[in-house]
Amino acid sequence: MESYGAPVKEPPAWKLQYKIGSGSFGTVFLEKVQTRTMAHAELWAVKRISRTIPNFPAKRYKDEIKNFQALSAYPWFVKFNISYEDAHNVYIAMEYIPIGDMTKTFDKGYKWKESDTKVVIEQLLQGLVVMHKEGITHRDLKPENIFLCLPDGEGRTLRVKIGDFGTSKRIPISNSSTYLKTATGTESYMAPEMDDTSKPKTNRVDIWSLGCVLYRMVAGRNLFSGRNEVFRYSIREASPPQVIEKLGLSVAGLNFLRDVLQADQKDRPSAEVCLKMAWITNMSPESMYSISRDLYNRLAKIKNEAPDIDSFIYTARSQVVNPSAPERGFPSSPAPMSNSVGGTPETTKTSDTTSTMTSRLATD
Repeated sequence: MESYGAPVKEPPAWKLQYKIGSGSFGTVFLEKVQTRTMAHAELWAVKRISRTIPNFPAKRYKDEIKNFQALSAYPWFVKFNISYEDAHNVYIAMEYIPIGDMTKTFDKGYKWKESDTKVVIEQLLQGLVVMHKEGITHRDLKPENIFLCLPDGEGRTLRVKIGDFGTSKRIPISNSSTYLKTATGTESYMAPEMDDTSKPKTNRVDIWSLGCVLYRMVAGRNLFSGRNEVFRYSIREASPPQVIEKLGLSVAGLNFLRDVLQADQKDRPSAEVCLKMAWITNMSPESMYSISRDLYNRLAKIKNEAPDIDSFIYTARSQVVNPSAPERGFPSSPAPMSNSVGGTPETTKTSDTTSTMTSRLATD
């Protein structure tokens, strides 16, 4: 039994009863867990990745977990719990966020006001500053990987968290001449330079994606429907999309959106610079706090149909697993990968049909 990331002396015998999401190479389940150090049982999201897929990219998943662990200590990222592998699968256990990712607000018809988006974008930028200082580029920032957390306790303000580091890439911070090589991500949110194999890619690809997320929140639809539109935009056949002007954003908001959606990555501001732009700084901390509290209350009304934790039979990791015991009977066929750590449990769900430029099995 090999541990991926945090050492696991007593690997949990996951029940994996409730599927809450799926994607291309694995499935995420909801698991009730109580360790010796826990006063109460907790719900964890457990991402199961089949090791039977052709040319299983062990290094890729170890890199994903390494990046996940490095960022988990910060409040702007989904919390990593443990990870390990058995003969059939790799498991990554993380915090469960009941409301799920940002797409749930679109599905429920939630309307994002400009002031709302500012609170969300500010927190995402805080996360990107940390990531980029760590030398990590996400490469697939999109609503499906942005989670809305409503923590209990005093304050009750919205906490926005970045998740799914399956396509993240670490480059040496001290070597500014080192660039990302592989084009990867989701087409509607991928920067123009991703289409040109001769161009280097930097962490500014995350800034472009941030702009696409902001547009999606305000407009209720994607800015680009495919790579052809992005290509035309990048070679200046199309000026900055006129639809941006029709969003009803403030002047500062429009300027922010134009800057982060610059076709040339060299013209895009860093995450640190974005935090100093007028659109962010013209809102006082008191106003930001007030809006975040209001968001908490409004988003809390979105119904979540997660099962009651008391109905689960928890995994009590109080006994060492017998290494001679027979393997657990997991499905032998590869399941789709999830990029969600929250949401409503399901019995069946189709894979994400959003097209990607390259497989996550790429060696980069």
